[in-house]
Amino acid sequence: MGARISRTEAYYDSRIGEPTPEVPKQVLWLAERSLTPLLSSGPSAHASHLIVSTTCPDMLSPSLGQMINERFNAEFSRSHTIDLVQGCAGGVSAMILGSQLAKMHRSSVIVVQSDAARKATSKTAAIHSIFGNGSFACLIEGNDTDKDLLHFMSRQYKGLSEVVTVRLGHDAHGIITSNKTDVSDDPRKHLGLSMNNMLAMKLLRNAESFYREFVRESTKPDVMILHQVNPGILKLLGQVFAKYGLRFIDSSSITGNCGAASVGIALHLVREELAGQKVMLCSFGTGGVITAGMWQY
Repeated sequence: MGARISRTEAYYDSRIGEPTPEVPKQVLWLAERSLTPLLSSGPSAHASHLIVSTTCPDMLSPSLGQMINERFNAEFSRSHTIDLVQGCAGGVSAMILGSQLAKMHRSSVIVVQSDAARKATSKTAAIHSIFGNGSFACLIEGNDTDKDLLHFMSRQYKGLSEVVTVRLGHDAHGIITSNKTDVSDDPRKHLGLSMNNMLAMKLLRNAESFYREFVRESTKPDVMILHQVNPGILKLLGQVFAKYGLRFIDSSSITGNCGAASVGIALHLVREELAGQKVMLCSFGTGGVITAGMWQY
């Protein structure tokens, strides 16, 4: 008994040319761009679970998963919906959970990752150019197969919880009242997505030791897909992991950093080349968390 990632779909703004114009409920809109073709391809059975991951939803309530369930009610009327708002690391967490549930229930599980990461950043911020908007959806089937989730691991590193922040929550009124002069002109400057570069570098210094611990507990992957932070950091990490003799996937210059969807989108871009290989997906960021899973394709 195993769990197979049987179908994937992805959507992303091209890094060449103008991004998709901003629209209301853009995270939901992005999710539909991947989920619609996945459902049209004919999943073998109604999903027992719908697992949805994002960093910054269009609104806190109703959740992104609930809005997707309403929009695609015929497909998900009997599905149990789970929302993960864990930032970038939540993308891989959703796929790990999806594989576990599919195997446990011998069912089909649909995972959706969606982030309007570029929309969440102020256009005046230096990091605005590295982010993109995108989504990923996949069908995971639990059945008698040798394809499976082989191993998973997650670590949260002390003192790095605010490496990435989105301050639009119950405490936002304090930020608004202390920045009255310009918060209405550029609200995302104070309430949107921001990244602490110093904390980010401290987190990334843990990436290699995390990998060594992961491999000690399992086995060496053939392919590694890391969170697509930005081209500069991916180039550096590619050099770090070159000595381990694995294929390192870098699509950051094409897709940008699409938050929770970035690893899934990168997986979709190379999906035709993965048969028979062990693929390690690893995401990190928000909360000072590194989370990874390895699947036999």
